[in-house]
Amino acid sequence: MHEESSRALRALSHPALWTLLLAAIVAFPSVRARMRPPGPPLPVLGTVPGFRFMDQDGSPFSRADLAGKPWVADFIFTRCPSVCPRLTRTLAELRPRLGGRVELVSFSVDPEFDTPRRLRRFAEAHGAEGKGWHFLTGPSMEVQQAVTDGFKVTLERPGGEDDFLSIVHGVHLVLVDGQGRIRGYYDSTDPDALERLVRDVRQIGG
Repeated sequence: MHEESSRALRALSHPALWTLLLAAIVAFPSVRARMRPPGPPLPVLGTVPGFRFMDQDGSPFSRADLAGKPWVADFIFTRCPSVCPRLTRTLAELRPRLGGRVELVSFSVDPEFDTPRRLRRFAEAHGAEGKGWHFLTGPSMEVQQAVTDGFKVTLERPGGEDDFLSIVHGVHLVLVDGQGRIRGYYDSTDPDALERLVRDVRQIGG
């Protein structure tokens, strides 16, 4: 009996066994998270109307190019001194957690100034390069309509077209499903809202 106990103790002290045990402990929270029952279905808050703009490569880009894919939209402009660079960096840091199927779409709210070339330079400067992130520009009135009527996001220029510092726009991220339906709005300055975005993306198949 004493010999059997000794063998059992030696087996428990084996490095390989402890490695497996440690791996199981580390993996348990993520396994438990995957086994957690899904939350209630996300609401449908509207539908993004069709649009056809130009991306940072100078290529046409429309809502049809996003069919069947979940995507996250935000609203920026390259002359923005503070909010837009911070918003873009936040989304770049969040991007790896959103899943490989999720596309990112940044709409310029200063489209007359933001040419594709300027948008590309902005993307490169703020870690927003790579496949699946589209920076869009187009005719000013069409962009205005898409942002305010389509996404229901604030976009105002009280100082007129020449006063870019007067541009007021929403800083929420907008989650859109593969059918073009808006499923959530998330304050980009709120860490809890960003965590909710990550969870909601998984729920709709990101």
